[in-house]
Amino acid sequence: MHKNLLLLSVLIFVKSSLAAKFPDDIPKCKAADLKCLPEVITNVIKMVPNGHRGLHLIPIDPLHINEIKITQERESPVNINLVLSNTDIIGLRNVVVTRVKGFEKDPTNVVFEAEAKLKQIALLGHYKIDGRVLILPIQGNGKSNLTLDNLTFKLKFKTTQTYKNSKVYIQTKDFLFNFDTTRLYISFENLFNGDKALSDNMNRFLNENWKDILDELKPAITDAFSQIFNSIINTIFSKIAYSDIYLD
Repeated sequence: MHKNLLLLSVLIFVKSSLAAKFPDDIPKCKAADLKCLPEVITNVIKMVPNGHRGLHLIPIDPLHINEIKITQERESPVNINLVLSNTDIIGLRNVVVTRVKGFEKDPTNVVFEAEAKLKQIALLGHYKIDGRVLILPIQGNGKSNLTLDNLTFKLKFKTTQTYKNSKVYIQTKDFLFNFDTTRLYISFENLFNGDKALSDNMNRFLNENWKDILDELKPAITDAFSQIFNSIINTIFSKIAYSDIYLD
């Protein structure tokens, strides 16, 4: 079954190639220190939920997404057109990085990996949906809440290298993201033009069948988060030399 997602607008952009000094208030580890790095990355994320000018990092909690479009084609049991707009992703400040691999002094031919866990993350915003979920038609337009419990995820990528002022700068390539969760909670207000009985029954049905629905939507959700994290990483590394993120 084919899944198609278009992430139209994420407020994360690589706007300039101007180099920047690594900020003094951000701690460092030695290259390839696989014990220090998870701890430092976790602590930095907790430190800067509102963004960090020196890291060229936008606010990440909440992380605002203008629009996500998810389209499932007709052969899918979840055959929907779903648009999430003006959505805030809430909870990223609580991420705990549990494992990293790679992050060596020379990034050439290195595979970078990071594993993390998050107790809960919520996507709050506006939705518009039309189609069919499993055996039932669905239609609506209003506020939405998609909440995932006990999220675990893994990032994996290689890099390309460029040189500026005799220093190496990297960008990701072959970027992969995947995740698992123990529960997805779904709330769509104002389904069926505000018919409360139909809306309540559909929300109950969605939550009773959350696992089947997530199995169908997971590739699209994975693509969305992959684009988000890839953009964040590349924005930072476009400004700061790779060698500058480590202790000498």
